[in-house]
Amino acid sequence: MQYTKMSMKVKTLVKTIGWIGTTLLIGAYTLNSFGFISSTGITYALTNFFAALFLGIRVYADRNWSNLVLEFFWISVATVNIVRIILQ
Repeated sequence: MQYTKMSMKVKTLVKTIGWIGTTLLIGAYTLNSFGFISSTGITYALTNFFAALFLGIRVYADRNWSNLVLEFFWISVATVNIVRIILQ
């Protein structure tokens, strides 16, 4: 792990945030795939936004720059989608 200067509590918190992001991402994809939520709905957009935010925190702590770029992209797409839905 790249964030060796962090306390154990902070490391545990960052890992937990990462797992929450992973769970949100898998959950949104699964619910959409089985037709429980629409990919054009606010629930899907918000879930993707928070998943990317939480995973972004984790990959930033790991100094995993390529994945951080991915999470910025994911947040950007989700944000545009959220704004689009709200303005409809």
